Amino acid sequence: MRRIARTAAMLGMVALLATACAGTGGQPAEETGGGGGNAGPGPAGTPIKIGVVVSITGNASSLGEPERNTVELFKDEFSEIGGYPVQWIVRDDASDPTQSVVQVNRLIAEEGVAAVVCCTTTPSSMAILEPVQQQQVPNISLAAGAQIVTPASERKWVFKTPQNDALMVGVLVDHMVASGIKRVAFLGFNDAYGDGGRKAFREVASQKGIEITAEESFARTDRDVSGQISRMRATNPDAYLIWAIPPGANVAQQNMKDMNITAPIYQSHGVANRNFLELGGTAVEGTLLPAGKLLVAEDLPDSDPQKEILLAYKRRYEERYGEGSANTFGGHAYDAMLILREAIQRAVEAGTNPSDLAAFRSALRDAIEQTRELVGISGIFTYSPEDHHGLDRRAAVMIKVENNDWALAD
Repeated sequence: MRRIARTAAMLGMVALLATACAGTGGQPAEETGGGGGNAGPGPAGTPIKIGVVVSITGNASSLGEPERNTVELFKDEFSEIGGYPVQWIVRDDASDPTQSVVQVNRLIAEEGVAAVVCCTTTPSSMAILEPVQQQQVPNISLAAGAQIVTPASERKWVFKTPQNDALMVGVLVDHMVASGIKRVAFLGFNDAYGDGGRKAFREVASQKGIEITAEESFARTDRDVSGQISRMRATNPDAYLIWAIPPGANVAQQNMKDMNITAPIYQSHGVANRNFLELGGTAVEGTLLPAGKLLVAEDLPDSDPQKEILLAYKRRYEERYGEGSANTFGGHAYDAMLILREAIQRAVEAGTNPSDLAAFRSALRDAIEQTRELVGISGIFTYSPEDHHGLDRRAAVMIKVENNDWALAD
């Protein structure tokens, strides 16, 4: 029964994307209206507002722009759910955690949003934990840090769509082991994102017998990290791991190229976008990283349960924003829209009226947690009271930069 429901849901999502591609205006893949006697007031009824806070400007804009673009591109197809109109309200936090809090509080207090999708980065996602939990508003984060949703018992109102740093570290460490790498030097941001990657790498490396020869950090705004790299190189590692996002990730790798480092360089999934390739040029050739499957969707076997929706999303996005523009970060936002669509439908069918905002927020939170085997862009989601991350190893592959493009790694 679960497999049938899962397949039907996925086909509905692909049909929605295909309809949008055909230019017909698209409708939600699921039937509108509630169960039992609650059919809802129709599209003219109480609007359900969803607040989206992402980093459209600032040093995380290469991640936040595709998230914003995705919401703008697909919001019409998600504009009516369960018989109610849905409004997607997008705000920019300028890559500043303080602004993330300001924007989230405004959306809750002034707009009366039923849920929040925030934020692009781990530091911002951590900064808004207190306001969303205190005000009991469900939030779906678009950031990677495991600490955003763990422990789930202390993050009741918070979920996320990207792969956890711990999951991705496991994938890349397995690749290191298979490649005979035994000694690795680590360089990461000096913030919550870098700390999360550092902690996960320590844990997994110790389990797999990999020695960490050095640990260095740098700020997102640094434009030279050659001092840190010199200290790392002195430890004679077999490989380097950079845990950052563009442009900082590119600064570090360009420094390594300028210093004639020839050992393999691994990056985090935070660089899985076109901006990394455009900024890096030849300096990033050969880079290895774990990522979601979107970047290599065409190379997946037809049996992969994500392939159809990945190709449909990529086609739709690139028709609007250009060839090669689709990336995993926009996919995280699309997953949040898919999850909320199903959750809103369930909450309405359970008889909860959006006009009772507190009750609807609570029902929506419960409905998000009931997500099971939902095929999305980042992976196949199953949440539970113990797991607000929802993804497993099916959600990631190892990728290599070849000829300034993405390819499945050996």
